[in-house]
Amino acid sequence: MGKKKEKENLAEEMADSFQRWESLMEHGGSDPFYADGTNMNLVRNHIMYYKSRMVDEYGADYEKYPEVFYQELPPEVDDSYMARAGEIKDGAAQALEYYISDPNFHYLLSNKDMLIEKEAKQISLSNVLGYASGLARAIKDGDLITMRRHAGRPEEYLESFAQCATRMMELIEEKKKVPGQVQGDGQLSLFQFGMETGQRR
Repeated sequence: MGKKKEKENLAEEMADSFQRWESLMEHGGSDPFYADGTNMNLVRNHIMYYKSRMVDEYGADYEKYPEVFYQELPPEVDDSYMARAGEIKDGAAQALEYYISDPNFHYLLSNKDMLIEKEAKQISLSNVLGYASGLARAIKDGDLITMRRHAGRPEEYLESFAQCATRMMELIEEKKKVPGQVQGDGQLSLFQFGMETGQRR
């Protein structure tokens, strides 16, 4: 009974893998680090493995092979292939527009110099501001993997701006209570921000 169930699962897993490959080809995935092509080739390897397992199990007894075994093996694709590339680019451009027009982002940008290095690290300021500069670089460089991370969920990054801005406000308010702790107006233009991020590349 157990062995029969294992064989059934093998056929189901192969069928699921075929469907997964087709879905990646047409709709793409959501892997934050690897392109669709890399994952498609991984799924293809899984299909080849399942076929090999069936050959080991059934040998020349062809009547035992499930129908899915005879389905044509998907072709190998370029590892850098990304589905819906145009949609991803459009979504990334829209996300960047949201970021650079967000009041919390502007607050962080304008007041970043009012914090000492330890305070900035405490609220992950560099990382949060890096969401916008990183996306801008990805758009410039054609990095679809990074663009996809932003295109599908810009609201999550906007929430990070809001949380970081709240923590920055709290730190600045505390500093204002101590004479001499707050110096200058901390203003930084978007142009200056772009220059700084460009120098750090």
